[in-house]
Amino acid sequence: MTLDEARGLLGIGPDATSAEVRAAFRRLVREHHPDHAGDTDANRRTAELTEAYALVRAAGTTPSPPEPSVPNAASSGDSIFLEVPADEAFAALFDAAGRVGHVAYFDRHLGILETVVRFEGGPSCSVLITLQGRAHGTEAFCTMESIEAAPTPSIAPVIDALVDELRG
Repeated sequence: MTLDEARGLLGIGPDATSAEVRAAFRRLVREHHPDHAGDTDANRRTAELTEAYALVRAAGTTPSPPEPSVPNAASSGDSIFLEVPADEAFAALFDAAGRVGHVAYFDRHLGILETVVRFEGGPSCSVLITLQGRAHGTEAFCTMESIEAAPTPSIAPVIDALVDELRG
């Protein structure tokens, strides 16, 4: 695949910023992901989009302005409160979870996000984040379970890392 073909597949121009490239990729992957698309071509299409995204990113893009952080993110036990609407909270948590671990599953409509984190010297764990809208923001409830034959460590370091990423 050439760079021009990759840009065409993503529907972006040669002057697209990294944020525009990422937004186009995420939108198209959500649209064509095998879990959501009903066609038999979904796996191939998702693989092509991933290849195109990697090619465009490797070629470099115009730097994007810094993404706004969510400064009013606060944690309490196993939950995080964000003073933004649910759709903004989901987007912010998706990005933060991707920087803290590997996003393994998400459903924007149900407000569910799963990320896999690896503890240094410890097990890999699945962290499930579910969102609940509140009157003045969104609450994200987090649960964690070891996916290896090892005890599940405390979720506190993961919560702290997510809040740090949300605050920028």
